[in-house]
Amino acid sequence: MSLPGTDTPKDGQGIDDLRLWLAMLENIVGNSSNMVVITDARRRITWINAAYSQTTGWTLDDCVGRRPGDLLHGPATDAAEVARIGARTRQGLSVSGVELLNYKKSGEPYWTSLSIEPMRNPAGEIVAYLSIQSDITERRRMAQEASELRHRLEEAQRLARLGRIERDATTNQLSCSREICRILNLPDDSPPRTYAALWMHVHADEASALREAWGRSQATGQELDHELRVVGAGGRERWVRCRGEPHPEQGGFGLPLVLSVQDITAYKERLAERARHNDELNSQVLVRTRALEESNRALEEFSYALSHDLRAPLRHMASFAELLREELPGTSAAHLVPYCDRIVQGSQRMKQLIDGMLSFARLGPEGIQRQRVDVDAQVHEVVAQMDATHPHRRVRWRVQPGLPPVTGDAVLLREVWINLLDNALKYSADRDVSDIEVGWQQHLDGVVYVVRDNGVGFDPQKADKLFGMFQRLHHERRFEGAGIGLALTRRIVESHGGRIWATSQPGQGAAFHVFLSARPAEDGVAPVERAAAA
Repeated sequence: MSLPGTDTPKDGQGIDDLRLWLAMLENIVGNSSNMVVITDARRRITWINAAYSQTTGWTLDDCVGRRPGDLLHGPATDAAEVARIGARTRQGLSVSGVELLNYKKSGEPYWTSLSIEPMRNPAGEIVAYLSIQSDITERRRMAQEASELRHRLEEAQRLARLGRIERDATTNQLSCSREICRILNLPDDSPPRTYAALWMHVHADEASALREAWGRSQATGQELDHELRVVGAGGRERWVRCRGEPHPEQGGFGLPLVLSVQDITAYKERLAERARHNDELNSQVLVRTRALEESNRALEEFSYALSHDLRAPLRHMASFAELLREELPGTSAAHLVPYCDRIVQGSQRMKQLIDGMLSFARLGPEGIQRQRVDVDAQVHEVVAQMDATHPHRRVRWRVQPGLPPVTGDAVLLREVWINLLDNALKYSADRDVSDIEVGWQQHLDGVVYVVRDNGVGFDPQKADKLFGMFQRLHHERRFEGAGIGLALTRRIVESHGGRIWATSQPGQGAAFHVFLSARPAEDGVAPVERAAAA
């Protein structure tokens, strides 16, 4: 670049003329946002504009006579780039658009885009250099952030196994992210460039379904969302999920401009593994169910055989004891009659035990025949039966009118009232008059029936033993029984979705509470907590 109106410098005349020229140039570049620096032929600063001072913090007085590098270069300035710039300027060549990290007077780094143009006189000799710099720190920062963002996005896509395919609407050429190459087991520098090339990787068994999904998307304009298998290089199969919005075109919709492809192989493998595991569990449950059914059948057969084998000798014992008892009174062995009575009583007691065990074992929810049960009629029938069975007993029965009906098995529920009323008679036998009361109380979820007596009662701390199999709280010599009735009663009540509990104090009688739900569940579970707390 030649300076106008300058001659070959003699005794500093060129520099003086240059200063005159700079006075005119200052009016032009003084308010420029770019930094402008003029140096002499030895690269010493002779002039700077206001933008230079504002950016770097250096004033014209600070700069005159000093080299730019002495003021601006620092520890992170690229020395190789600085050397390359120096070599070009010494050769009289221009420098254009070089990005360099410089430092302000305060020590703060900043990025600059630097251009240097040699200034020549008419003789072609370099008499000065014009340097124009632009602060590109913000641009570099944004570029760095964009680069980091792209890197994080690529990393997130890699972790999510999510690839991206973009189609150029003009050329139909594809650009694919690295993850597409990983999914297809291809080198990063050789992704598919067309949809035809991409289609080559679709598994043969998936091609028809993919065409149908693709056709529906283009026909309706709805999002393509389809799972399929692809075959990568080396025959490696992967499951992928493709999603993309069809591109609106004249007269309809075309292929998506952006298509996301996610590798869902691990998800599919977990689903398959879970399905296999469920099949194995179902097989195990089936085998164990069959084994349990077989065990139940064997147990039932055993119980029948046991009852038959035990009852037969009992019948024989009872028969022979009764024959002896009939024959002995007329003989000298009449004193043996009481022993025969004991044999008969013992056999009867054992028969009761066997019958009770069988009833207890056979009872279950599957054997319940549900219907509307008239509890009021049942209780009155049982009371009449008790009076007929114990004609010698003085009993005062008090049955609260209108005992509510329930839904349940009439035969089994009748056993509940038989056991509870018989229990009340048995444990009030020591009283001159047995006071037995049957009452009820309505609850939101059902009915609580109560059977009270004025018998011997029991220790409330032992109440949990009342309903156990063969559990008794009183000596059997005083009160006969096998300890089965209340256990059977509890099982019947619970099989109806209800609950039974008892309250008492020694010598003050007992009260047995039976809650039966108004809506008994088929599995025998009912909301009994509220009734039990009443």
